[in-house]
Amino acid sequence: MEKTIKVTGKGTIHVVPDVTRLTVEIHNIFNTYEETYANAKENAGWMVKILEYNQIDGKLAKTKRLDISDNMVSEYDEDGNHIGYKKDGYKLSQELKIDLGMDNVLLNKIIKGVGKFIKNAQIDIGYTVKDPRPSQLKMLERAVKDAHEKARIMAAAAGCTLGDVYSIDYSHEDIHIYSQARNIHSVEEAKACSPESLDITPDDLAVSDEVNVVWYLIPERGNIN
Repeated sequence: MEKTIKVTGKGTIHVVPDVTRLTVEIHNIFNTYEETYANAKENAGWMVKILEYNQIDGKLAKTKRLDISDNMVSEYDEDGNHIGYKKDGYKLSQELKIDLGMDNVLLNKIIKGVGKFIKNAQIDIGYTVKDPRPSQLKMLERAVKDAHEKARIMAAAAGCTLGDVYSIDYSHEDIHIYSQARNIHSVEEAKACSPESLDITPDDLAVSDEVNVVWYLIPERGNIN
């Protein structure tokens, strides 16, 4: 029976971000479903208007999440004991995403607009890359080379040399290249922002990938079992 060796290789690279990602989260409560849904449409509409006012395509505003659910509040008896829950209107949870270039002046204008026109908005600022595929391919190449180097050393230590590759196992997953930089917790904070306060120099983004490679082992002469 031919002997094999299985090694996991890891490839890590550092990527310079070229996209600023704004995630706008909105949480509101209304008396009726119709009011709640109307507010969700209004929020999305304001986001488009804010972008277009700043000469940006309004289609860049993407809805990541839109959830309307019953708003439940606690009920208590006359003695203050908790007796259950009752429905009290509807709760809106909405999340909008906008990808922009690396421009703090434009970023400040968008954030100020959100603070001015979208009630109860919270903003997350993060960084990513426009096209992750080149990074993914480079990581995969490094992972295979890492596996080969490890396998060669392990085989030599065991008195063998590497033969042909028996199999390569790679479970593809979307590479998540993202780093969160700052949270803006209220519309008041958003309206108080300035280009200087948003002057963030992001670190390079470290990302990695793994691959499993199996080689045949060729025993050296004198070490054949």
